[in-house]
Amino acid sequence: MPTQLDSLAAAGWLNFADAVLLVDDAGQIVLLNRRAQEMFEMDADAWRGAPASDFYRALAARCASDADLARQFENHAQRAAELPRLEFTLQTPTLRVLETQWFCLAPIAPRACAYGVMWRDLTRAQATEQMQKQLLATVSHELRTPLASIKGFATTLLRQDVRWDDATQREFLRIIEEESNRLEELIDNLLDMSQMEAGALRIQREPVQLRGLLREAVENAQRRTEAHWFVVDLPSELPRVWADPRRIRQVLNNLLENAIKYSPDGGEISVRCEVEATRVIVSIADRGVGIPPALRARVFDPFFQVDGSSTRGVGGSGLGLAIVKGIIAAHHGAIWVEPMPERGSVFRFTLPIVTDAALTETDKLA
Repeated sequence: MPTQLDSLAAAGWLNFADAVLLVDDAGQIVLLNRRAQEMFEMDADAWRGAPASDFYRALAARCASDADLARQFENHAQRAAELPRLEFTLQTPTLRVLETQWFCLAPIAPRACAYGVMWRDLTRAQATEQMQKQLLATVSHELRTPLASIKGFATTLLRQDVRWDDATQREFLRIIEEESNRLEELIDNLLDMSQMEAGALRIQREPVQLRGLLREAVENAQRRTEAHWFVVDLPSELPRVWADPRRIRQVLNNLLENAIKYSPDGGEISVRCEVEATRVIVSIADRGVGIPPALRARVFDPFFQVDGSSTRGVGGSGLGLAIVKGIIAAHHGAIWVEPMPERGSVFRFTLPIVTDAALTETDKLA
């Protein structure tokens, strides 16, 4: 004859959106739902009828904490009405922050009952909250400097008690224009980042001659610096790639600007291409300060910036490389960073080569 808990197990708990464990008044597991199986990578059939205390010990063994979590789980289970929630970190294999909630199903005694446990993954929510905090801090800091410059030089030009010569006026206006460009870039980065987070970054790919884009980007970069020189090494035969020209210009401009900023002593910046079977690899290398090994995996994270005595004055929103990574991913490519043999860094990214078969399929769709 079905028990009350068997009925509860059949009443939608099996396919519930959050991970759920149901335990009877004898402390044995009645149900481990599908979401819990996925979250904890555990077999529900193997655990049905097992003591919940054994499950807690197995779960605690996979937690990124030195605390006695198995005992905490059991304590919360016995006092579900008083201690309904517990937050902990699970290693699966990446760190995931979970919120646990206990609830009574059928009171048996003053301090015991058949109960359920619900786990909710807070990892993404906490990451989003942290990103919002970083966004506010970054925007307030990055907006302050150009706005102060624009306001200061505009106010100076408007003074009635001073007459500025033409050269000085042009210099003030040049600074206002540069700072306005910084504001525009920051706003564009924020918009791109919001589109990426929403999965709505727009990419309009077409067959593109990469050689022209590379040379254009290098010429623009050379105009921004007198302390660096550029070496462009391209194969004689460079196939067309599937790319959105505007977005790839954005990628190249960002990587070249970083190469300039993070090699403050000047020097060579090289741009090279290699052709593989189905892709082109673009490399941009500098002889600058480099990136510590422990930080290379994080340079593409939003708001992350390498902080060191040689880079502290560089500035920036910390969004550029995160956006670059999103653009390349939308092109079905990859991007990574490597150290140079002596000093500096080389950023490499890939773009898919245009094939005759792909062109034929595109013509059919058109």
